[in-house]
Amino acid sequence: MDPASSYRERLTPPWWLPLLLLLIVPAALLVFLPVDLGVGMGVAAVLYLGIVTALWGGAPVVEVRDGMLRAGRARIATALLDAPEALRGDEARAAMRAEWDPASHHVISPWTRGLVRVAVDDESDPTPSWVMSSRRPERLAAAIDAARASA
Repeated sequence: MDPASSYRERLTPPWWLPLLLLLIVPAALLVFLPVDLGVGMGVAAVLYLGIVTALWGGAPVVEVRDGMLRAGRARIATALLDAPEALRGDEARAAMRAEWDPASHHVISPWTRGLVRVAVDDESDPTPSWVMSSRRPERLAAAIDAARASA
């Protein structure tokens, strides 16, 4: 496998989110304090750990490997894709707002600002393009290009 044509990124939340989610603990304690302090602490711990586990465990993966692009649970051969666009800043905001196409395949992470948009070049596929969040959109676009070239 050519390292230039491979890429993998898990779109996990930022490091500070678990700290912010600690606000769940006093909220749960306030609700369950009239019942019992032990119950409140148990519910708070289960809620906090459950939410943090769901956010990190459910984070989608964007991957280019063996001539396939995988975004979330969907896969497509890179030979069926046009040239990708790496979007940052105003271009990425425009892609998420005014240029939003509901028919496209979207794997979007709210805490990731960069995007890669790549058109699908397959007449039988009703999906016009794939739009994926990425912390390193230039590297993802380069990996898609390299995989397309080697296909």
